[in-house]
Amino acid sequence: MKIILLGAGNVATHLGFALKKAGHEILQVYSRSASSSQELSKKLKSKPVTDIAKISPLADFYIISISDSSLPGFIKSFPVKNKTIVHTSGSVGINVFKKKFKSYGVFYPLQTFSKDRKINLDEVPILIEGNNSKTFEGIKKIADTISPHVFETDSATRKIIHLSAVIANNFTNHLFVQAEKILAKKNIPFPLLGPLLHETVIKAILLTPGESQTGPAKRGDTKIIEEHLKMLKKDPSMSKIYKLLSESIEKESGMKL
Repeated sequence: MKIILLGAGNVATHLGFALKKAGHEILQVYSRSASSSQELSKKLKSKPVTDIAKISPLADFYIISISDSSLPGFIKSFPVKNKTIVHTSGSVGINVFKKKFKSYGVFYPLQTFSKDRKINLDEVPILIEGNNSKTFEGIKKIADTISPHVFETDSATRKIIHLSAVIANNFTNHLFVQAEKILAKKNIPFPLLGPLLHETVIKAILLTPGESQTGPAKRGDTKIIEEHLKMLKKDPSMSKIYKLLSESIEKESGMKL
């Protein structure tokens, strides 16, 4: 298939490499940033575009990977109307395309992406949706070339999955940031927690998160919790987070602190 990437960020970068590896041709990479467009298009051996009016109408498939807030405005000004177009957002519904296009859908890879971190997309779930059966089959055909884990998911269900992903991934990583700051005060390297974090995730997947829960709040150990809160006294924000999470774990576990 001839594909045009509309966006040159983390998601577009990984999708571009995977699609090219699968044998698809990336005709153009569009981005408002000339440097971003040129950098990715060079790697994919495609043409960089910064002017939306110069996006080619010759592709079979158009993939929008831009910020959620920019989607409505971008779609409104998009010049190509008679080809299949999809977005890669987990939180924006399919109907964002409804008033302008006849063939549209969603192509959402359920993963966290960073440009410099290699990821095998053949291990990543891709949640897809099409506005009709023909469009859906076309989207699925492309998705199947880069991952064996392709699932039809409507917009309402995908939003629930995205919410859970934000909590499990983004919020958890924020706690990693806070843990790193606490360790850094004593010049302790964050990788020391590596084996613990690895086991935490593996155990949650192999068992269940509920069965895997451990710690002072799970045990109802108020003495340790109070000691930790004293240690966080100079950090009101983290102290509040610690207390809220401890109370939540206590409630979930049926313990009384």
